[in-house]
Amino acid sequence: MPSPITDSIASEPIADGTCTLNDGRRIAYNFSGAMHGYPVFHLHGWPGSRTEGSLFDLQAAELGVRIIAIDRPGIGLSTPHSQRTVLDHALDIRQVAKHLSIKEYSVMGVSGGGQYALACAFLIPPEELRSVALVCGQGPVEVSLRGMKWGNQMVVRGFQYFPTLILLLMHGTSWILKVSTMNRTSNERIFETFQTLNRWSLLGLVEKDRQVFAKPDTLLVVITSVREHFRQGVEGCLAEGRVTTSTLGFEIQDIKRNVRLWYGRKDTDVPATIGEEIARQLGKNATLRLEDESHLSLVINQQRPILQDLLRSAMRRSLLQ
Repeated sequence: MPSPITDSIASEPIADGTCTLNDGRRIAYNFSGAMHGYPVFHLHGWPGSRTEGSLFDLQAAELGVRIIAIDRPGIGLSTPHSQRTVLDHALDIRQVAKHLSIKEYSVMGVSGGGQYALACAFLIPPEELRSVALVCGQGPVEVSLRGMKWGNQMVVRGFQYFPTLILLLMHGTSWILKVSTMNRTSNERIFETFQTLNRWSLLGLVEKDRQVFAKPDTLLVVITSVREHFRQGVEGCLAEGRVTTSTLGFEIQDIKRNVRLWYGRKDTDVPATIGEEIARQLGKNATLRLEDESHLSLVINQQRPILQDLLRSAMRRSLLQ
């Protein structure tokens, strides 16, 4: 297998498997961690893809967890699904689990995967879905954006109120990248550029995230994941924006199971206020953890306790059945 650092976006994509759904669509997935361990579906961020799950590889392997990270429709190698909702994707996950002969599993929604994890908690029966975690997970669009940095707020409000403008901006950016051949630039060159910008604090990252991005292995996973997100163009990304700035199709208060909530006090991408509001709406069904972390640092530095907590919650649920 080629090294991730030298792969270009034009290289042949690699997926550990694909599942053909009942409607003929295809969902691609990658495995990380312990190949015969307890299954946890990783719902990637935005922009992200199935390759993002490899961030958890080492800790998952040590804990006996098999990470199954899947591309959402229109992203990576998964077939687009027009007008999809977060609930539609929860049904996709159930079909992938059946395809893999998995009867019991957990779900972990990271960043932009947060709403999809909530949909799973609402829709999938507890005898099948044993535990659910949101890790700096995006909440419903109705939740306050207080504490979120202005750039992120502009993107959210843009999708809500000016979707045509976002569409034009994305297609324009895509055209510029193609003309400049940046879409074919090697991961190695992107890596070097990113590290230079990070070294001079030109990316606007909070300190803890700067430290995480200074780690070559982590940065390469992020670069690969983002590039795979745009493999089919910008339409999948636009669909993500539309879905995550629409109503969920259910009320958080109607979730009748415990949801584990992990948020960073220093996070300005998906601020802790979002986790606190989700916890408020879940009431007794919420277990909220606030850590002294920022966005990506929470995902990297708290992997072990997050996975351990998911496992304990899943086992406790099994004992109660």
